[in-house]
Amino acid sequence: MQKLEYLPRQVQLMQANADEILFGGARGGGKSYSNAAKMALDVCEWWTERQMKLQKIDIKGYRDTRIKGKLFYFKYLIDYRDYMGVIVRKTEPELMANTKVECDKIYRSYGGVWKAAEKKYVFPSKAQVWLRPCGKKEHEQFFIGSNFQRISVEELTSFSLETIDVIKSCCRSTIPQIKARKIYTTNPGLIGHQWVKEKYVDNCQPVPDGNKVYLEKYDISYQPLKGGKPYKDKQTGLTYQFIPSVVFDNPYLAEQNESYVRYLMGLNTILREMWLFGNWNVFAGQFFDMWDESKHVMPEYEFYSAKKDDRSDLVSKRLNFDWSNFRLYRSYDYGYAEKSAWACGAYAVHNVSGRIIKFAEIVKSKLTASMQAKYVNEYFKTHYDLTPDDFEMEIADPKSFWQKMDSGDGFVTAWDYYQKEGIYLIEGINAREQGAMAMLEVLRIRDDGLPQMRYLSCCDESMVTIPNLPADPKNPNDVDTKARDHSYDSDRYFIMKVKASGVKFKDNSKIEGWRKKLSRKQNDNNVSWRVA
Repeated sequence: MQKLEYLPRQVQLMQANADEILFGGARGGGKSYSNAAKMALDVCEWWTERQMKLQKIDIKGYRDTRIKGKLFYFKYLIDYRDYMGVIVRKTEPELMANTKVECDKIYRSYGGVWKAAEKKYVFPSKAQVWLRPCGKKEHEQFFIGSNFQRISVEELTSFSLETIDVIKSCCRSTIPQIKARKIYTTNPGLIGHQWVKEKYVDNCQPVPDGNKVYLEKYDISYQPLKGGKPYKDKQTGLTYQFIPSVVFDNPYLAEQNESYVRYLMGLNTILREMWLFGNWNVFAGQFFDMWDESKHVMPEYEFYSAKKDDRSDLVSKRLNFDWSNFRLYRSYDYGYAEKSAWACGAYAVHNVSGRIIKFAEIVKSKLTASMQAKYVNEYFKTHYDLTPDDFEMEIADPKSFWQKMDSGDGFVTAWDYYQKEGIYLIEGINAREQGAMAMLEVLRIRDDGLPQMRYLSCCDESMVTIPNLPADPKNPNDVDTKARDHSYDSDRYFIMKVKASGVKFKDNSKIEGWRKKLSRKQNDNNVSWRVA
């Protein structure tokens, strides 16, 4: 039996006992190898020789080791007959080409036999570690109703939160010595970047491990980090821990494979920060990679000329703001459930410069169409003293707001409910690629150092989600639709209808009566209003 050697961060992973553990960050940190070890060789019992005798524990089935002359007895996970673990990746080819290779390095020396038909390792005790893909909806059936004491998901950010919730549902333990535990490995980026960062990285910030290190060979400096104390969720009582790992934590790779390190160093800024240093604030596929909060976000008090840190002054200035130099628009993305929430964005376009300010947004779930329309009117009247008549256009998702639904008294649309509240919706343009390009254009930094469209600091959802939107892995010209894109979609409908379609912003008097014209063509799919 080979003696395994662990790197410092891998040791921290092996010793971690939080309910959910995230290990990784940069590439080359030895994630898959240490994850395979954790899933099989986690120590569940540890007894001194004296304790074994006092409690009359039969040493049969226990392993032993001597530390400084003292004899200890212990058991690994794979020493329990009923232990079952599962390691998950997106696809089966990834499991076979990556995960299984690392598992073979460890499991074979502990008697693990690979059963190809079932895709699992079986150990002498009858303990099992399975390898399963979960990249398709039908794969989820394997986890529903199954029972594993340990689950591990590799490349966690390649999964949606909903899929991970299904996988996690099978993690439970009836073996007293084995605590149910989830272990994840990943790099920054991909579809799950945002929720993984919020749940694990932001709540479990790593801490410095010594002083900064200068590597003369590569002429770079970096700050070694280690996992901080586990974070305990007050509602569930579960504990979470993030253990960072970078390529420089792996001296075998950093010292013996110089070409790989230099390859990482030669990548663009986003990939280098992410894959070399494990920086979670940037990631591969970040669609709006020009985002700079100092330029794209404007403090609310500054826009309304309110006193800084004086909330009452801000409220007063906002309610009494003179919008005569702007044209106002609202845009809607339809939704009901939490993962497909309804969003409303409000925009002010300056009459002279054409600069755009997104000055308000609403993102809510569990509101019906009639509730949404009433909430919009109440919200904007209360916070801005604005009514539907103050907005030049009300632009909406061109599909969902016009779908007929049974109200009990006949078939109606969301459009009908909004009309009853005095909000006359017009259809947005759902050309996704063109919309993404239009958004890129208005967010591009101009020669004066600012983008054409900025966000007020009250637009929390936009500030969090838009800079974190990844590109569609199958279409780099579009945003990934599986990401949290409600605010982005409302922005996109607005930009496409008002800006990208060639609208020119001139005197307000030129559009008098447009709302009456629109009301006579409620369901005309060919209506396309241009402000002359």
